[in-house]
Amino acid sequence: MAQEFRFSWQWDLQSPPEALWSLASDTNRFNRDTGQPEVEVLANVRGVKRLRMKLPIVRVEWEEEPFEWTYPYSFGVVRRYSKGPLEEMRVRVTFDPLENGGTRLTYQTTILSSHILAPLAIPLAIGVAARSRFEKAFRSYDRIASEGGEGGMGRRRGLSPGGRARFRSQSEAAIRQGADAALMARLEAFLDRADDLSLQRIRPYALADRWGVSRRAVLELFLRATRAGIFDMSWDLLCPSCRGMTEGHSSLAEVHGSSHCNTCQIDFTANFDHNIEVVFKPNPAVRPVKFDAAFCVGSPQLQPHVVMTQTVAALKSLPVPLRLEAGRYTLRASGVPGSKALYADESGRASADLRVTQYGWTPEEERVSLLPTLNLINATEADQTFTLERTAWSDQASTAADVTALQVFRDLFASEVIRPGEEISIGSVTLLFTDLRDSTRMYRAIGDASAFGRVREHFDVLEKFVAEEGGGIVKTMGDAVMAAFRHPAGALRAVWKAQAEIAGRGEPSLWLKAGLHTGPCIVVNLNDHLDYFGSTVNIAARLTGFSKGGELIFSEDFYNDPEVLNYIAQNIPPSALTQFTGNVKGFDEPFMLWRLKV
Repeated sequence: MAQEFRFSWQWDLQSPPEALWSLASDTNRFNRDTGQPEVEVLANVRGVKRLRMKLPIVRVEWEEEPFEWTYPYSFGVVRRYSKGPLEEMRVRVTFDPLENGGTRLTYQTTILSSHILAPLAIPLAIGVAARSRFEKAFRSYDRIASEGGEGGMGRRRGLSPGGRARFRSQSEAAIRQGADAALMARLEAFLDRADDLSLQRIRPYALADRWGVSRRAVLELFLRATRAGIFDMSWDLLCPSCRGMTEGHSSLAEVHGSSHCNTCQIDFTANFDHNIEVVFKPNPAVRPVKFDAAFCVGSPQLQPHVVMTQTVAALKSLPVPLRLEAGRYTLRASGVPGSKALYADESGRASADLRVTQYGWTPEEERVSLLPTLNLINATEADQTFTLERTAWSDQASTAADVTALQVFRDLFASEVIRPGEEISIGSVTLLFTDLRDSTRMYRAIGDASAFGRVREHFDVLEKFVAEEGGGIVKTMGDAVMAAFRHPAGALRAVWKAQAEIAGRGEPSLWLKAGLHTGPCIVVNLNDHLDYFGSTVNIAARLTGFSKGGELIFSEDFYNDPEVLNYIAQNIPPSALTQFTGNVKGFDEPFMLWRLKV
């Protein structure tokens, strides 16, 4: 008969729960830091994983239920063993805030074993040895969190003399091509100090947030460093449900328009701005990193968009305190259709009853505070796993849409295109089309050579401001330009500044006709370049026809963007903006449009 062993340890730490969470809930890192063996996945069916420890003699295999957690207060997991000395292990870790701003961390373990040596071995291995290692790890995380440094206790290989020499030589080339020298110095320090787990899958936006600098600046830094040979780039496909990685490709041409998630057992369609993320890893010539090492495969940190996952028994309820960021959230239950929409802000309710029945959820959006207690009510006759996730796709993902819209990417990686015939959707992109007013008359007036020089000069000005505002030139067509942006306000600022500079350069003055539209479209390979196709492209291209020169024409979808409205309110006099209705060729319904005089 199996004997039960219980262990419960407490440590008071200086950092608050939210500062400790990213380190302490990263169980892959924690298991590595506490000396546990590597693991390998034998099977993965709907989140229940069958795992095996990589041990030379003893065979230890188990099934692991999905982790349960509530950010930043607790997480836990259950393992049921099929081979080895244990039969079951339950772990629960809680982070209770202290009045002084610190945290009381409680680590509880329950073990079942019928092995003959269990009464002697388990108290020694867990009660003494593991306790000491665990305390060392948590206190190290506390120090790292309080200092704002890089995570982990693992042995830091650092840059070898040869690797450092390669980095500095290649970084000099990247700096000559426009990379920021100060950021490059920080990047060298990061590569030198970070452990292997921090370098397996580097996310530029997350690193930028940690450094407190511009996300786009760091993303462009990584693109330039990749072209110089410091990093290798990977295009990772993420499941739209669990957001775990299903595929990773070294080239965009290898990405298919569909994929399959073994965890969720679903097929899904790839989308440029939702589930294709661009990540980086050091080139082995600069710093070799062991990329296949895994010590845990179900950490809460693998799904940072999920702030809570808790199982509630049939016909029971569970109050759950949470710490939320302002914004929209989606609450789901595992066995019922649909979802419940929540919005978190300072004026929301401090507590809310959220009931699910066999028919699903009530349709009303629930407004809750940033520190709410959600009472999860399971009114069905089956156990339900409640999951609360941020609606925003990924807070720190540099998506394929982000990357391919940048002029730096188009300049440095012109050969990176999707395969011919492949079509991948993008949920929202802003397109700018420009043309020159009376360019034919200018050619006759000043001659072909002079006119062509003026046209080339206007291309240079447009490219400068498009790149400065985070966009990229897709193509030029005669005197016309097509550019793409991830953010509508960036497109408006770019063409506004470009028109002002172009108009002031020499005689005769050049005047841009510009059209701006935001919407979904398809990314395609056209003549070995990334291009866009669909109604959004057709609309944007035809808006220039409404401009008389020195005017920007934009659609209602573009105008209603909050950042665009804010820019117009702060920078543009009301008299410069007029609203009108226009018929766009190829579309039956008239469009509500705006004309902005520069």
